[in-house]
Amino acid sequence: MASALVRPSGPSGATVLTAWTGTLLRALAERGIDGAELAAQAGIAEHALDDPDRRIPLDASTRLWAAAVAATGNPGLGLDVARHVRPGTFHALGHAVVTSPTWRGALERIARFSRVTADMTVASIESNADEVTLVLGWSEPGTRPADEAIDAVLAGIVHTSRFLLDASVAPSAVAFERVEPADRSLFDRVFRCPLTFDAPAVRLTYDAATADRSVSGGNLEIARLHDDVTAAYLDRLDPDSTARRVREVLPDLLPGGEPSVVATARALNTSSRTLQRNLQDEGTSFRDVLRDVRRDLAIDYLRRGDHSVTEITYLLGFSETPTFSRAFKQWTGVAPSRHR
Repeated sequence: MASALVRPSGPSGATVLTAWTGTLLRALAERGIDGAELAAQAGIAEHALDDPDRRIPLDASTRLWAAAVAATGNPGLGLDVARHVRPGTFHALGHAVVTSPTWRGALERIARFSRVTADMTVASIESNADEVTLVLGWSEPGTRPADEAIDAVLAGIVHTSRFLLDASVAPSAVAFERVEPADRSLFDRVFRCPLTFDAPAVRLTYDAATADRSVSGGNLEIARLHDDVTAAYLDRLDPDSTARRVREVLPDLLPGGEPSVVATARALNTSSRTLQRNLQDEGTSFRDVLRDVRRDLAIDYLRRGDHSVTEITYLLGFSETPTFSRAFKQWTGVAPSRHR
């Protein structure tokens, strides 16, 4: 049984995952610095660091990062912290990432479940024929993790790509919101690509050929199991979220054809404008939730083997089987028949 989610309140209401804070403490311990003492000074109780499901207020995390930078004298501390990331650092998301069949799939999972690490994060994937970009934003202006924490997340993703693919892999570009450090040499060594500072958004870009490389040992079925655990964690994080309510009603609406925003809002006794605004506030959209529900149901139906591909087509609200097959291949990289 999953442990109860402990979500303390703070001035902004935003929180970060405790296990992520543990990564910073391990980096400090390597330098002989008592991170637990700095955490206590930042307002993080010692017992809060022992529960992987627990979350700590963003403002306390920001104070800890500031204290850690001061104690080490290293403005590039986040890049060093990234070396201490483990698969379990990001709850089940880390395991979902490393079992993704392709690096593109890994990036999509990072975007989809980004709120696991910091719940004010609004992430998306932008792609075209040449590039795939992970974009990080924030649900409220002025409410964002410390610069060094964002550095650590980006460096951690880059290290993961090299672990899953090969050590020569590098992004094609990285953009930071932070100001350019006085000494950027460590940033250049870690990312090995053109870097932009003072950018309007955080962006991590890979060329399409790299994004579509297969991950050795990737396993879609195992990745999906970790997706389920991660999604359940987010549901506990936001038990009354609009996205969760939409996910609950869509399976009943889909057999009647692709549900509209209006029809879904009617089923939830709200207006379409309110529904879309609430989803936007949660960092998602109706289109994204609909896609995720269809994908999850498709994989579940195929796994159980109770329905033909044609039957699944109509259960998911698609008008014809080729349309469903194309969508499924976009979601998973394989055709429904091959997945089954």
